[in-house]
Amino acid sequence: MHRTIRRLRSASPVVFGKALLFLLAAVTPLVAADPQPAAILKDLRRVADWQLANPSKHPLYDWTQAPFFMGLENLHQVSGDARYLDALKQFGQQVAFGPGPRVTHADDHAVLQAWLSLYELDKDPAKLKPAVEHFDRLLGALAKEPPKSISGGTFTWCWCDALFMSPAVWARLSQLTGDPKFFAWADREWWTTTDVLYDPAQHLFYRDNNFFTRRTPSGRKVFWARGNGWVTGGLVHVLNHLPANHPSRGKYLGLYHDMMFALEKLQHADGLWRTSLLDPEGPQGESSGSAFFLYAMAWGVNRGLLPAATFRPRIMNGYQALTNNIQPTGMLGFVQKIGDSPDKQDTGAQSTEVYGTGAFLLAGSEIIRLLDPTKRRDGLATFTGVTLPDRFMPTTPQTFARYVPERKGDFAWENDLVAFRTYGPALRPDPENSGIDCWFKRVAYPIIDKWYIEDRLKLPYGNVVKSYHRDHGEGYDNYKVGDTRGCGGISVWADNKLHNSETFVAHRMIENTPQRVAFELDYASHLNGKVLRETKRITLIMGQRLFQCDARFTLDGKPATLDVAIGLMPQVKGTQAVFAPATGTLQLWEPLDGLGLGTGIVIDPSRVVNMIHHTDAAGQTQALCLARTDAGGGIRWFAGFGWEGQGDITSAGKWTDYLKDFAARFIATPFADPSNDASFKVHALDVPAE
Repeated sequence: MHRTIRRLRSASPVVFGKALLFLLAAVTPLVAADPQPAAILKDLRRVADWQLANPSKHPLYDWTQAPFFMGLENLHQVSGDARYLDALKQFGQQVAFGPGPRVTHADDHAVLQAWLSLYELDKDPAKLKPAVEHFDRLLGALAKEPPKSISGGTFTWCWCDALFMSPAVWARLSQLTGDPKFFAWADREWWTTTDVLYDPAQHLFYRDNNFFTRRTPSGRKVFWARGNGWVTGGLVHVLNHLPANHPSRGKYLGLYHDMMFALEKLQHADGLWRTSLLDPEGPQGESSGSAFFLYAMAWGVNRGLLPAATFRPRIMNGYQALTNNIQPTGMLGFVQKIGDSPDKQDTGAQSTEVYGTGAFLLAGSEIIRLLDPTKRRDGLATFTGVTLPDRFMPTTPQTFARYVPERKGDFAWENDLVAFRTYGPALRPDPENSGIDCWFKRVAYPIIDKWYIEDRLKLPYGNVVKSYHRDHGEGYDNYKVGDTRGCGGISVWADNKLHNSETFVAHRMIENTPQRVAFELDYASHLNGKVLRETKRITLIMGQRLFQCDARFTLDGKPATLDVAIGLMPQVKGTQAVFAPATGTLQLWEPLDGLGLGTGIVIDPSRVVNMIHHTDAAGQTQALCLARTDAGGGIRWFAGFGWEGQGDITSAGKWTDYLKDFAARFIATPFADPSNDASFKVHALDVPAE
């Protein structure tokens, strides 16, 4: 840059000054002064008039038209210019104020939002009736579709753009008619789409399930600006019509919070967003996605939901950058053409689409309302005194456990920090046995049911499942167990080797509350010609990374003092355990997919016989805590993990400190003490055939 400046000094002072300002602007984000409402209105009229003079060739009921029609109504509201409302009425009359021909397809619902706006102005039943009638056809067409997620919806909105197209229609229809049935359906569908397509680590939506495994050239996840722009537009339109007491309102506000603060950080220095949100090195900002983001941000500032000190400069910089994309004719350029991803279409100066015009009109109208509060509209939901949730939480964090018959009979359990599973009877012929698996969680809410249902169901756009073996923002399962002890499994130790029990043969739930779960698993096998039976009672409470395990053993039906081994399986070959028999802790810390993972065992030091590395005949090396049961065949220990991706345990030192603190608190006073519980006994079950 310094060489460039030296070369420019030889030019005229005027040329040098202009060039220097250009160079500085390229590397320094400039704070734009607030434009005047009259100037914005002039921009909006130029762009709207160009679009009216150059009408889109898409059908009038098409999704592409919907933002433009809604933009015309907003422009009329802030300008008072009747010709924009007249134009909208003429468009609606040409399609009898109806939707497109496809019954379930969200794209063909989008224009209904504009016709409902007209209905609010004149209460003409002809503008309301098509939406009401279409809803009945919609429900009939989907009546036999099974739920596709824990939220209970059909995933008919299987691409994120659909959250702009359809949900606000039904939210508004419920508001206009007083009948909650319209939005009750849409609410389930919104959260089903969010269940599948939202990445809570990035606070963004995948366009569809084709993008779960795609990466940009620089290795980042692919989140499309315009797709997320459609989502933010749909989100604020739903909130406009949602009653203050609606049970989902807090979730919508939490989602809005997380998306706005994520997008604020992804805005480019020039004020616009790039088509690939996490890979913003592109040379030019895209108009339609950027306009939707600015619209949603201005909406939040206007309602006191977003801090003006943070977002107002972002909005003004972004609006100024958008105006630079208006061509001399009034056409809005740099609008990505129809597609489904960041990289498929040109976004040059002559690239335009009617939805880009619409997004610009929506953004500009909302910014006028920010600058001139007298232009704010009546009849929408108010947020006086409302504070945004500090994060999106689709459901309340709690402990959870269940038998999973639909997946090989697994048994799985979790709390706000960790999740585990052990393999079920259907896997008995396979290598898996009584080892314990870790599921890494990034989120505090329950994921067990969600991951199991998503891992089984084939989804549109590629006929693929959303595998829990890949991290889509909530965490994932990449912990390898096989026939090892995994994370805290137990085996009898005899003749200097492990005698692993096979998978459990029976189970029972003991306690299942939001704060604590407890359940039992029964095992039966042979040991040196005798019948070995074992019952484990596992207890997990909120806020702890380790579960408590109480186990009892019998040989030929009699309590037996046995040597046992409680193990940890390194995920990276060569990882060395840290043995601390004096404090009863055994731990590993190792990198897994670039993030640290700590696994650990805590046990009463008086029960420890030894701690060793043990390599079996297959060459697998495990870290083992050798211990001895009491005269009744019983033993207690704790096991669990800390994963850097969750955010709290980020180093080996922090994991060591956690285990030391845990041992000091819970060895003497465990989560539960079933030792005097008469129901806690080894059950005399038959040994399954091998």
